[in-house]
Amino acid sequence: MTDRHDRMNHMTACAICFSTDGHHVQCPNFQTAELAAARETATGPIVWVLSTGEDHEGGEVLGVYASKDAAKGPFVEAAKRIPFDLDNAWQDEESGAVHAHGGCDWVALEPHPLITAVQLT
Repeated sequence: MTDRHDRMNHMTACAICFSTDGHHVQCPNFQTAELAAARETATGPIVWVLSTGEDHEGGEVLGVYASKDAAKGPFVEAAKRIPFDLDNAWQDEESGAVHAHGGCDWVALEPHPLITAVQLT
């Protein structure tokens, strides 16, 4: 198994709460459904934006998901497409955002409020 695969397995098992052998592993930092519901109630609906790009070059949105759970598989697939060895994978403790980085490429899954009405500026 290569270092890249070791990092993918760790990212899959820890950062986004999956294990590669089919068993569910709950990372203590993973946002629970109860926390997600409390957060949605306090701030309004939240969507999860999956994006990819290159350092200092911008990026593109790959998808928008109604829940973090719905975006797990697409996040893992996008991270696997990074053509370099992964050098970092992490989850932001405050927002729950998940990131993977390899070489100059990155993948991010980040929460954003869903705007459901015209906002006054």
